[in-house]
Amino acid sequence: MKKLFFLAALLCAGFFCFGQEEEEASSPKAIQFITDASGSMWQKVDGEYKIVIAKEVLGNLVSEMPDNQSMGLVAYGHRKKGDCNDIEELLPVTNTDKAAFLKHLKSLNPIGKTPLARSAKLVIEKLKSSGQAATVILITDGIETCDGDLCQIVKDAKAAGVDFVLHVIGFDLKDADRTVLECAAEEGGGKYVDADDKLELNDALEETSTAEVIDEPESVEPEVEHPGRLTAKVIRNGELIDAMVNIYIAGTDNATDFSKRSYTSIETNPIKFELPLGTFDVEATPEGKRALDPIKYSNVEVTTDDQELVFDFSSGKVEVLVTKFGELQDASVKIISKATGEVKDAGRTYTSSSSNPLIKELPAGEYAVELLALGMKGESAKVTLGNIVISAGETTKTSHDFAPGKISIKVTNNGELHDTSVSIDEQESGKRTAGGRTYTSASSNPMIKEITPGTYDVTLSALVLKGEGTKLVIEDVVVKGGETTTLEHDFKSCELTTGATSGGELVDAIINITSKTTGKKVTGKRAYGKEITFMLTPDTYEVTVNPFKLDGNPKKTFTVTLEAGDQKRQVEAW
Repeated sequence: MKKLFFLAALLCAGFFCFGQEEEEASSPKAIQFITDASGSMWQKVDGEYKIVIAKEVLGNLVSEMPDNQSMGLVAYGHRKKGDCNDIEELLPVTNTDKAAFLKHLKSLNPIGKTPLARSAKLVIEKLKSSGQAATVILITDGIETCDGDLCQIVKDAKAAGVDFVLHVIGFDLKDADRTVLECAAEEGGGKYVDADDKLELNDALEETSTAEVIDEPESVEPEVEHPGRLTAKVIRNGELIDAMVNIYIAGTDNATDFSKRSYTSIETNPIKFELPLGTFDVEATPEGKRALDPIKYSNVEVTTDDQELVFDFSSGKVEVLVTKFGELQDASVKIISKATGEVKDAGRTYTSSSSNPLIKELPAGEYAVELLALGMKGESAKVTLGNIVISAGETTKTSHDFAPGKISIKVTNNGELHDTSVSIDEQESGKRTAGGRTYTSASSNPMIKEITPGTYDVTLSALVLKGEGTKLVIEDVVVKGGETTTLEHDFKSCELTTGATSGGELVDAIINITSKTTGKKVTGKRAYGKEITFMLTPDTYEVTVNPFKLDGNPKKTFTVTLEAGDQKRQVEAW
């Protein structure tokens, strides 16, 4: 019976229970927005001003709210530079005019400071004097820049019986200390949510505006005669960290209403739980900590005795130095868990001592480090360093020195630089490693590519030039580390100019050229009343000239033999 009562209590806490008045359940609770209009809101996120993002996202949210939703607006920092009292109630919490809200929101011009505590105090005093209950949502892109303790103000207001819930959204706070903001949200019975960009700000506003918008019955916790006592401490390298600690019915995915957040304050971490006697699974998941997997204690027996669980997310650092012949080398880095095969972190070394070696902090464990040298081609431009062991509180150093070679490819035609398509392929695998075009400029011809040591096949395909021998494969090209392998090839060509005349005037014609050696068509063009010059390889050709708009069968064919460097002209007349 106790188990059935416990499950029933959990269900009633998560959903409206029978007997709740329908009118009460559908009555929207007032929302009081406190929005940041300090000077830092002119900074950019993903190329867009933060104030522009905030206006758009908050405006869209308000536009979609029910017509009977009460919503007030308080702004700070929008009128005077450097004034900690620049706080204004633009609309009272009883306002239901969405158009007025959007108008005031649009008019905000960030210039001032960030008086968080004073802003919250203004809102709380108005709620207290009016007796109005409300959800308060504070949006800030920075921490307090004026005197005052936001957390203490919220705590005192709650102790005085002011009816509100406070949520705090940190917009693009980067590495700022969130302790006070998290504490204020905890004391205000709400949530602290990080939002690093437009999408996350939208999600954060939706989450907080719906969390307490509808009056819900108070959560019903199981009634137990002898509650069990449990504390959960969450640390990393000896310091308290913020994490969500979830309590599950043992062996299931059913979360209970006892879950709490640790934050980073000694007032909230360790978390103190009073639980029914029984068996639970307890799991901690760090907030906003990339690459940290949850830690879970299974089948925790809760008794009347004090019991403490310590969730230790201690980590170490890995230092990855990437060089090329001893000089700093730009490389893409992936750090992969040996246990799961997941990429736990990634980065790029660049060629600056400020970023190379690349330093990453990760949970203690075994990893592999995958390097991809940027600007370098070939299979060995990608290297995996295995068995990297990271220990708590320590720095593990690893390094790799790339030693590529170079290949220089110069292509000419009768001694002049010639535009050619180049493909450099690994001989063993047949995979293309590098390539491009030489063009006819000394800045690109010879083409120079940095590739890893190995044996390659190089294919040259002369552009513009037609005929046999326009494609050459050079096999067994060996590239050695630290050395330059030089290739040169001179294509041989000749020119043939032809066309058609009638009555002494050039006329439109189709011209086709076939190799007498192979019998294959080499090229062809339409003259459009002009003479055409073809660049061909030395050979004997059969040339067919077929003019348009002449009676009968006027097609003519002639044979011409061309040597390297020849420039011949033969125009057929009718």
